[in-house]
Amino acid sequence: MGARNVHFVGSFPAESTDDAMRAMLDGAGSRLRTLPTGEVRRYEWYIQPILDDLVAQGALEVKREGSWMTSHERTIHRAARGVELTGDMMELGYLGEAREALPILRTLRAERDLPELALQIGMPTAFTLAFIAMGVRGVRRHRKAFQDASIRDVAAIRELAGDDVVVQFEATAEMVLMARTQPLHRWGDTALGLGRGIAEMAAATPPGTRIGVHLCLGSMKNKARTTLRDTRPLVALANSIARQWPSGRTLEFIHGPLAAGDIPPSTRADFYAPLAGLELPAGARFYAGLVHESPTEAAQIETLHLIETVLGHPLDGVASACGLGRRPRPIADALVARADLLASAG
Repeated sequence: MGARNVHFVGSFPAESTDDAMRAMLDGAGSRLRTLPTGEVRRYEWYIQPILDDLVAQGALEVKREGSWMTSHERTIHRAARGVELTGDMMELGYLGEAREALPILRTLRAERDLPELALQIGMPTAFTLAFIAMGVRGVRRHRKAFQDASIRDVAAIRELAGDDVVVQFEATAEMVLMARTQPLHRWGDTALGLGRGIAEMAAATPPGTRIGVHLCLGSMKNKARTTLRDTRPLVALANSIARQWPSGRTLEFIHGPLAAGDIPPSTRADFYAPLAGLELPAGARFYAGLVHESPTEAAQIETLHLIETVLGHPLDGVASACGLGRRPRPIADALVARADLLASAG
């Protein structure tokens, strides 16, 4: 059981990109297949700094000011007055993040003799970005503009880094909707085109793009936006994405949340039973987001073994439910160590 990978979702509470990347690599070493940047400019607030930039760029304006104390109290935006929102007018910042991180990755790869290690660049799906920025109406009217801006950065990042980068699409709004509509989650996926939208975004990337998908319940101030009754919505969305995945783009992994912010993972076998129905394509890995600071190490290992018993085989990798950027640095460091411990557990 020593072959499990460790996956870090992306954000990390560090003062610099170099500090974040070294901390994650120091903790998990050769168990990592991808190394995130730490998203240090936005690790605590996730999408909010991107939206602030879009306001400064003249693409968006504030429709309703919010406190951002919770996701429900977020600021809602609209297209700037007199503007027809297009992807060309939006700079989301992912390319700049990749330009900064790529030399660091290559230095660390040489230092640690990890030639296969890829840079991981996280970006919310167009559905999630439009929904958080503008609400339901924004998804209907402006999702394409957000997708065009995102895909432009993906193309530029791939031109810059080639196969040295894996793009992680982050499907927060999609996963939250699936969880909240249970037991009607399959209908929700079909009616709203959730899995299809993620697959279509993948299809818009350049051929050969390496992509992972992070299914997310949110973690603002370490509070998830919702919780799962069991893993059926997660499995349904993962299978929907896999079933509609485009040819010529590599689905590297799907990461699923098994905890929810400050709520640790369940210890019930029936919670995990639907995971036996995961149907990912050959080569795609499932990363289980069970790593949490609340349970003891022994309890976490027991939960790990419970999940693997349901699956009938070892997990491809372990992870926290979301990025570590909403946690104090000592806890983030402890969770890096906990992930490495679980990955090596017998």
